[in-house]
Amino acid sequence: MNERIEADRITWEQVAAVVCFGGAVLSLATGFVFTTGWLLNAQLHPLLHGVGIVLLIVGIPLLILGGHFMDLRDTKVRSSRSRRA
Repeated sequence: MNERIEADRITWEQVAAVVCFGGAVLSLATGFVFTTGWLLNAQLHPLLHGVGIVLLIVGIPLLILGGHFMDLRDTKVRSSRSRRA
């Protein structure tokens, strides 16, 4: 019974993956809105246009980092299963 409880616990890798994926979606969506011309004019708001480009660039590494945390969790689960068997 204790083995199942330990396997179902939420770990820091899962939390970090959710935070990274949520941050990436928010960053990419905000960057897309700031960069495209249908909400802001780049000539009138050059600072926000620049922030939008930075947010678009930051979103991709956040997605990769979230995938890395998911891989860490998967590796930890596999190694704990192999020790039990």
